[in-house]
Amino acid sequence: MLSMITSRICIRTLVTNSKIKKVVIIGGSGFIGKCTAKAFIQDADTSIELGARNSKIANELKSLGNQILPPVSSDIVSKSDILKACQGANIIVNLVGIMHERPPIYTFDNVQHLGARNVAIAAKENNAQLIHISAIGADSNSDIPYAKTKALGEIAVREICPNAIIIRPSLVFGPEDDFFNRFVKLTKYLPFMPVFGGGKTKFQPVYVWDVANAIVKSSSDPKFYGKTFELGGPDVYTYKEIIQLTLDQAGIRRPIISLPWSIGMIQGIFLEKLPPNLFTITRDQIKLLRKDNIVSNDPNISTLKDLKIDPTPAHKILFMYLKEHDVTPNKRTHRSFDRLKEEIEEVEKIRRTIPKKALEKEAEYKKLHDELDKKRKVS
Repeated sequence: MLSMITSRICIRTLVTNSKIKKVVIIGGSGFIGKCTAKAFIQDADTSIELGARNSKIANELKSLGNQILPPVSSDIVSKSDILKACQGANIIVNLVGIMHERPPIYTFDNVQHLGARNVAIAAKENNAQLIHISAIGADSNSDIPYAKTKALGEIAVREICPNAIIIRPSLVFGPEDDFFNRFVKLTKYLPFMPVFGGGKTKFQPVYVWDVANAIVKSSSDPKFYGKTFELGGPDVYTYKEIIQLTLDQAGIRRPIISLPWSIGMIQGIFLEKLPPNLFTITRDQIKLLRKDNIVSNDPNISTLKDLKIDPTPAHKILFMYLKEHDVTPNKRTHRSFDRLKEEIEEVEKIRRTIPKKALEKEAEYKKLHDELDKKRKVS
């Protein structure tokens, strides 16, 4: 016990040395956070502290050596937590974002807007360089809370730390991603892969190590301070092409079937009421799927090219981890459907409690949507 305390004191003493840069990664327990820590550790004069609500998860990086400081518990919605976690930081990276709300505390506004403000305040107090991770599609005028609060977070960061670096990645892929891995897991239960509206929405998936290297490179060069980056891979895919790429890379055969957007909205009404699970999809996520998620042509926006990083093609990486899933290649895997049945029963139970007027409202929405589609086709 004494040796552990002595070791920690030594580590803290080293950090106070002017030659040592202290990097604090808020949201460091996620797969982007862990890659970012490993990218920063290449510089022997850097120490890394991972901040997360569950600091136990971050402990797995301790094997990398003494450059990894003991993790700290840091809840982004708590200003005092963030100020404490960021003490003495030279560089602060904010990676925190959510796809599902857990009200009343973990709402999109509390996490992605006000939480970003908390990190910016901590950066200002420590005179630290801030790298704020946002997302392509951030839009303060959006009616989608995820996109709106991402943009409000950027605005808050810019107001408090004008020299902050804002990074907006497209879909991030890597061994622990929650996108490509999720689709492969779904093939264990679904006889086909659904896409909405023909699957024409465009995406530009970017490799997690390219994102991590972009964070490190941009933070170390003052000419990038105050810049906004959009990060995408070398290839643009439609949503349908991404599903096909996933199946091909995992060595799985499934038909891809297009469903109307209105069906997705109806699914969202029921599935978003359940605790997050493999089948979860919300109406807001369906709306996001209608918007292209690719790097813009805005001359004021920087890219991987400005950082002299050659983006990694998805097809060179995906097969390395997607094939590890236990899925029968040419036919549907026969597995227990008990869990799926329970979720379907829960959806049916919720449906029975929904007022008739709400269902009529959804029918009106579908009718209006169909009429708008007809007008678009005519024009």
